[in-house]
Amino acid sequence: MKSVQTEAMVGRFLGMAAVLGPAGAVALVATSGWRAALAFALTFLFVVLDFWWMSWGLAKLLGSGEIPRGAGRGFLVALSLRTLLLLLGIYGIFRILPKESLGVVFGIIGPLVLLTVAGARAGAMPTRG
Repeated sequence: MKSVQTEAMVGRFLGMAAVLGPAGAVALVATSGWRAALAFALTFLFVVLDFWWMSWGLAKLLGSGEIPRGAGRGFLVALSLRTLLLLLGIYGIFRILPKESLGVVFGIIGPLVLLTVAGARAGAMPTRG
């Protein structure tokens, strides 16, 4: 049951990201120029792909009944690699577009907000009652 909720949340997140990504880029072209839109689009894409990759990896790790020997170490190595790739990608964006920090910030915050909304809609977020 939890797997179905997680799959629904990931699908909802990717669907919302497919709408917000282009819409945010168009909005930034209109307000801040094409360089800010490019920085937003690249960062947004990095963060969305990072989440998708992590959700896929965790689903594979936690989906089986028995966790294989050495899976924990492999997971930590993959997590470190993922973090390094994400940081290098964002560093590259700052090197190419050094004055477009607004686009980068929106590219990071946008997917995080979508993830929160997708989790809340899927019932995956804990609530206080």
